[in-house]
Amino acid sequence: LILWDVRMPRTAIAMAAGAGLSLCGLLLQTWFGNPLAGPSVLGVSSGAGMGVALVVLAGMAGGWMATTAAAVLGSGAALVLILFVANRFRGAASLLIFGLMLNYVLGALITVLQAEADQAALQQFVFWGMGTFGQGTVEAAWSLGILTCGALLGAWMMRRDLDAWTLGALTARSMGVNDRRFRWAIVWMSGLLTGGITAVCGPVAFLGLATPHLVRLLTRERRHAVLIPLTAIVGANLALLADWGVKGMLGMEHGWPLNAVLSLIGGPMVVWVLVTKTKSAV
Repeated sequence: LILWDVRMPRTAIAMAAGAGLSLCGLLLQTWFGNPLAGPSVLGVSSGAGMGVALVVLAGMAGGWMATTAAAVLGSGAALVLILFVANRFRGAASLLIFGLMLNYVLGALITVLQAEADQAALQQFVFWGMGTFGQGTVEAAWSLGILTCGALLGAWMMRRDLDAWTLGALTARSMGVNDRRFRWAIVWMSGLLTGGITAVCGPVAFLGLATPHLVRLLTRERRHAVLIPLTAIVGANLALLADWGVKGMLGMEHGWPLNAVLSLIGGPMVVWVLVTKTKSAV
C-alpha cells in the first residue's frame, strides 16, 4: 500500500516532471534559437506561478484541478505574450530582456498577493515554492505521465520541422514548415507541460534550462530524433537524483528544498561539461 500510494507516485512524478521540463526547454531553445531560452528564463514558469498564486493566495478557487488549470492558463498566457514580442522584435536580446522583465513584474504581483494573504495560505504557497515531488497523488502521477508522453509523441512528430528550424526561419519555410502551426504547437506543448508540472511540483523549471545544454554538450548532437529522447531520459534521471537529495542524503531530518538541490546538481554539471569541452576544443 505504501509502495503504491506514496513511493510509486513520487517516482513517477519526478520522472515525468524531469522529462517534461527538459523537453520544454529543448523546444523553446530550438524555437528561439537561443541557448538561454527556457521556461524559467522567459517567464513561462512565473506565469504558471502567478496562476497558482491566484488560486492559493487570493482564494479564487480550490482543489488540485483548479490549481492545475490556473497554472496552465498562466504559463500559456506568458507564452502568448512571448510569441507576440518575438514576432515584433526579432533580436534574441530583446526577447530575453522581455522575459526577465516579465519575471520581475509577475514576481512583484505574487509578492503583493503574499502580503495580503492569510497565514495558512501563505504557508501553503511558500512550501509549494520550494518545490517537491512528494505531494502529488496517484491521479496526478497518471496525469503528468500522460501529459509528458503526449508531448514527447508530439515533439517526435515535429522532429524534422525542428531540425529545419535550426537552419533559420526562412530556410525552414522554404523546406515546407508551416510557421504558424509550428509556433503554436510549441506554445501549447510548453504551456501545458510547464503549467501542469508547476502546479504539482512547484517552480522547478531549472531542469528545462540545464538539461538540453548538458545533452548537447555531451553528445555534440543536432538531430532532434536523437535529442528528444535523450533529453527526456537525462532530465528524468536528474530529477530522480535531485529527489534522492531532497529525501536527506546527508541524514537531515527534513531533507533539502527541491529547487536548491536541482540548482546544486544541474548548475555545476553544466559548467563542468562546458569547461571540459572548451578545453578539449582548444
